[in-house]
Amino acid sequence: MRILHIASENVAGVPGILVKAERKMGHYSRLMTYFKSPRAHWDDIVLNLPFSNTWSIRGLKKTAKIGTYGYSQKKGIPPRWEPKTTERIFYLFRDVLWNFKISPLKDYIRSFDCYFLDGGLGILRNGNIVKALKKMNKKIAILYLGSDLRLRGVLPDIEELADVIFTTEFDHRFIHPETQYVPFPFEVDKFNKKEILKNNKLTICHAPTKRYLKGTEYVLKAVEELKSKFDFNFLLIENKTHEEALKIKEQTCDVLIDQLTDFGGFGYGMNSMECLSVGIPSITYINPQYEKFLKVHPFINANKDNIKEVLEKILKNPKILLKKSTESRKWVVKEHNYMNVSKYMLDKIMGRRFSQIFSD
Repeated sequence: MRILHIASENVAGVPGILVKAERKMGHYSRLMTYFKSPRAHWDDIVLNLPFSNTWSIRGLKKTAKIGTYGYSQKKGIPPRWEPKTTERIFYLFRDVLWNFKISPLKDYIRSFDCYFLDGGLGILRNGNIVKALKKMNKKIAILYLGSDLRLRGVLPDIEELADVIFTTEFDHRFIHPETQYVPFPFEVDKFNKKEILKNNKLTICHAPTKRYLKGTEYVLKAVEELKSKFDFNFLLIENKTHEEALKIKEQTCDVLIDQLTDFGGFGYGMNSMECLSVGIPSITYINPQYEKFLKVHPFINANKDNIKEVLEKILKNPKILLKKSTESRKWVVKEHNYMNVSKYMLDKIMGRRFSQIFSD
C-alpha cells in the first residue's frame, strides 16, 4: 500500500516513526512536510512552502493571533476553527501561493492509497486537496498531536472527509468524542539503557519546549529553594536541537522533570518517553483521570504545588530512583511499541479486524 503522511513538520518525530514502521511492514510510505524540522528530526519530502515557519511569519501570526499562537483553549465540543477576517484573508492569500508552489507535485500526491493528515491539515487551508482525494475514494485519517486541536480547533471542511480520527493526546477524548486514542508510537530499540546515580551529585534535568506549558516557573522555584539544603546539579535544557538535548540527557541526567500542569495536555510526551527508554525516571503530573486510565505506570507523580516535596524526598534518598529506572524501559516496550501502534492504525483505517495495542 502507498501511504502519505502530510504534516507541517515532523512533530516530535512521530510522523517519521510511523513512516519507518510502515516501511518495515512492506508499504511504500513517505512524509511530506511544509518546512524542515526546526529541531533536526528526520525529514523526507520538504516542500519549503512560503509563509510557513520563518521568524517573521511566526511573529506576524503571534501579533495578529493567527493559528495556534496563544495559550487559550478554544471552546466547543469539538472546538472549531472560526477565523476572524484578518486570519481568513491571510490563509486565502497563502492558499493561492501554496497551490501554485505544489502544482508540479499534485499527480504524485494523488498517487497514494492512504493519507495521514497531521493536525487535521491538508496543505491548503481550504481543504481542496483533501476534497479531491476523497472524490477518488482515497482513505483519509487525521492524527492529532500536541495542541492544534485545543488551540485552533478542527477544520470542518477537512474533518468531515476523514475515515478515522486518531489522537495521541488523552485529553482530546473529552473535547472531541470522535477521536480514537492511540499511545505515542515509540522506537525504543534505538535507545540503550544507561546506569544512573554514577556520580557523587544527583543531576536533575528539565527540558521544556514552552515553559508555560511545562510549569517551568514552579520547577525553578523549587530548585532554588532546595539548593540551600542539598548539593545537586540542575540542568535546564533549552534552545537545543533534538539530538543535542537527547545527548545531554543521556550523558548527565539521573531524573527528568517533564511537566507539572495539564496546560499542554495530560501526563507526558516524547520527552519522558526518551528518558524512560534509557532508564531515566520521569517526574510528571498524572491527574486522577489519567492515573485511572493508565493503571500501572513508572512515573513519579508531582504537580506545581508539591514538586518541592517530591524532589526533597528523592534528594534525601536517591536510591529510590533505581527501581523506577528498571521499571521505566520495560513499560515503554510494553505500552508504546511503534510497530504495534502503526499496525493498529492501518487496520483501523482499512476497516480490517485490528490488533490489540493496550495491555490488560
